[in-house]
Amino acid sequence: MGCVLALLLAAAPLDAQAPQVLSLEDALELARRNNPLLRQAINDLELTPAGMRAAWGAFLPRLDLSMGTNVNANRRLQAEDNFGNPIVNPNVEWVTVSRSSQNISVGFSLFEGGRRFHQRGVERAQGIARERGVEAEMTATWGRVATSFYETVRQSDLLELETAILEGKRLDLESTTRLFELAVGSRVDVLAAELEVQRQERAVRLAENEHAKAVLALRAEIVAPDMGEFTTRGTAPEPFDPTALDEGALIGRALDQSPLILQNRAQVDVSRASLSAVRSARLPTISLTTGFYQSGYAQEYGATFQPFSSDSRYASASLSLSLPVFTGFSAERDIADAQVQLANAEEGVRQTHLEIERDVRSRLIDLRGAWDSYRLAERSSEIAEERLRLAREGYRLTTVTFADLQLAIEGAANERRTAITARYDFVAARILLEQVVGGPLDGGTPLP
Repeated sequence: MGCVLALLLAAAPLDAQAPQVLSLEDALELARRNNPLLRQAINDLELTPAGMRAAWGAFLPRLDLSMGTNVNANRRLQAEDNFGNPIVNPNVEWVTVSRSSQNISVGFSLFEGGRRFHQRGVERAQGIARERGVEAEMTATWGRVATSFYETVRQSDLLELETAILEGKRLDLESTTRLFELAVGSRVDVLAAELEVQRQERAVRLAENEHAKAVLALRAEIVAPDMGEFTTRGTAPEPFDPTALDEGALIGRALDQSPLILQNRAQVDVSRASLSAVRSARLPTISLTTGFYQSGYAQEYGATFQPFSSDSRYASASLSLSLPVFTGFSAERDIADAQVQLANAEEGVRQTHLEIERDVRSRLIDLRGAWDSYRLAERSSEIAEERLRLAREGYRLTTVTFADLQLAIEGAANERRTAITARYDFVAARILLEQVVGGPLDGGTPLP
């Protein structure tokens, strides 16, 4: 945090709780734990082990066990003779019978046209795609958090600058008052100095508000609504001359390691594996099924809930071959759909290639422009500071008017504001370029 805020915190009452100080690493860790979009992508990773277990489980036999019991009551007014003709039942009464049965069956697919192998490939590809999705979302989240964090540091530096300007204008007011008391200055100059102090106090209040809003924006990015008061601590990375950066090398690097392009390529692998799995539905299937059945049957309720009846038992085994001769063109429709999905995924990769190449070139232009602005702003600030120093010396010697001094002060302040803004504009442009490239640039990085 800036020196001025540190002094203000030190001057706070001892019983007041000091706000928590966040570094960039702290903010990134909070975002990793709390950001909803990132958490959703991370939660999706839990689907991968379940999907792989299901894919491996398709190679295992299927085991089914069933048990049941029932009671039937019947009252017939008619019966049948030995020849099947209906006659009046001479003994009309309720007849109750009960039954219990148990069944166990084991089924095993001997051949499914390679569908299980292809489905395992689909699950593996989907797992990789989920991992790439987490990497892409993490890069995007870190970029937003880093940009927001350095915005708080920018506003902190601007607040420190405005506070320093206020102290300088208060000193100018004291000097102007002394000159007036010595009959060297005029009352007009004293009033003008007081007005400048009032204006700068308003500028400090505005800077404090902008800093508070920047902290609020960072709180939203790290998703910490219940977190107490906090401030940030950090310094912007030193800008560097980006003319040495090779545009072609950056584009090649982005096409190789950008999380977005890796995610799209993983989706192509998923679509390709899905197409292979759908095509296998055209092949015949061979399955083996075995089963064992037993049941009990008795008058009244004698067989109710009879778990291990031995009245009737039998076992069976069957081997079946199924050939999908005609499926109403559903297989052709599924294959055509999978082919389109694969073609679209490949076109998506090509589109992402074009967008990444465009973004790298565009953001490299922005970075070089930000460097030029920063370099010129720093030089202009140095010139304005030297001009202000000479103006102050001249004012003390009464060779420079108060109005000229104020012009020099405002010029130096504006140039310093421009230099601070240009410095953090460079940082923001750098973060955007690193997001596209998928990694840090040479000379250090504001991203982890």
